[in-house]
Amino acid sequence: MIRLCRPLLGALLVVATAGCSSDVKPYDPKASHNRTLFLPSVRRVGAEPVYSRTRWVQPPEVLPNRERPGSADSSEAKAGPPIRPVFQLNLANVSLEEAARVLAATSRYQSYTEPSIASQKITIRNLGTIDELARLIERKAGIQVVVDHEGKEVRFLAATGEQPRLFRE
Repeated sequence: MIRLCRPLLGALLVVATAGCSSDVKPYDPKASHNRTLFLPSVRRVGAEPVYSRTRWVQPPEVLPNRERPGSADSSEAKAGPPIRPVFQLNLANVSLEEAARVLAATSRYQSYTEPSIASQKITIRNLGTIDELARLIERKAGIQVVVDHEGKEVRFLAATGEQPRLFRE
């Protein structure tokens, strides 16, 4: 076995010395075969904003009036009365409580009827706005009808005496 190892070791030694005996070239920075050096990127400004489909927004709100309603320079005072839809009211022999509910339902308002007049019967067949129909019921039944557009309510109240009116000349 020693006979076999000596020639093999000698061959290996010849190959190793032949491969290492080549001349070493000095580093040449201008040579084209040199590797390129990449530096890390540096930003001068912040990153671009990322597009997102979710946005935070304020809920819509009604803008406030510029001037107080009813003042002399108010645009509401110059505009005149508001435009209201016209309804046809056909009620035959119903109580005032039911008439109040029907009249209020035409404009999606609440209704209130004073208990002392709630069972009084009335018949109406007419066409008009909620205010005109309220005046008609007021005259026919001899009660006081209040249509509160701000509070969205129709109230049927018992008449408390004669309504104030101006003197005739």
